[in-house]
Amino acid sequence: MLGVILNPNALGVRRRPGLRARLHQLVGTRGLVVETHSTEELAHAARRFVDEGVDLVATCGGDGTNLLTVTELVRAYGAERLPRLCILRGGTVNTIAENLRVRGRSEQILKRLIARLDGGGELPTHGQDTIAVSRDGGPPLYGFLFAAAMGARFLEAYYGGPVPGPSWAIALAARTIASSFVAGRFASWLFAPVAMQLSVDGAPVRGIEQPRLLVASTVQDVGIGMRVAWQAGREPGRFHLIASELTTTQMALQLHKVRLGRPLSGEPHFDRLARAAEVRFASPDTFTLDGELWSASVVTLTAGPRLRIADV
Repeated sequence: MLGVILNPNALGVRRRPGLRARLHQLVGTRGLVVETHSTEELAHAARRFVDEGVDLVATCGGDGTNLLTVTELVRAYGAERLPRLCILRGGTVNTIAENLRVRGRSEQILKRLIARLDGGGELPTHGQDTIAVSRDGGPPLYGFLFAAAMGARFLEAYYGGPVPGPSWAIALAARTIASSFVAGRFASWLFAPVAMQLSVDGAPVRGIEQPRLLVASTVQDVGIGMRVAWQAGREPGRFHLIASELTTTQMALQLHKVRLGRPLSGEPHFDRLARAAEVRFASPDTFTLDGELWSASVVTLTAGPRLRIADV
């Protein structure tokens, strides 16, 4: 039984008139296509999927759609009996889908999925870890890519730009690099240190008190080919955490390492696989999870459930 979640608010979906009808036509009697406009509707859809016996869920929207869908699936199904997941893209950059090597338009991906289902046999899948992220003691969200400091500010600049999409993201990255080499105002704002207390696997991290870069991820590429989380996926049940007080120039000079998926060098710099972490900001600050922006004083991260991602 196949269930498709379509987020009509996603920019990539809004740019594709008639997409809902085409997805409905492709799915036919094989399952359900549900359009969700809010988290409440998404939660209702997840509970409906449980009742209808859906064991394969496809998401059509951006990275935030994947994040919220996985979160509601965990709440509805429980972490131990989650359905298989297929990502149909539908965002502007589709960072998570790119990491999972999902290519093509939404209809093309769905066609490939249905062809595999109709062909009989077991649908091939691979495991993908998540991160459970809780803000100020609230219920966790389940995603793939967490960032604060520079990562959150970059997204603020991205969303404040003219036309969201890969071209604007690349232009913004180029501006970041150029500004970093000359210690420009943009880089100074982007990489401004953030005061915090960081602990990893129950132990405080010494020497990291005002990082410019803080990333925790189960996928290597944090966007447009920047493989900051170079160890992500190496050990099931762990995420890769990087916290760095390197200067903007030090980071800019090591851009080639980031592109190649190699570790940054220099101090103070923290880089390891982890099962849990806690971030205590000196004052409420912004962080991002899978492209969505949030604010909190205390953020806890733990290894989330391992998903079964359909190979299409």
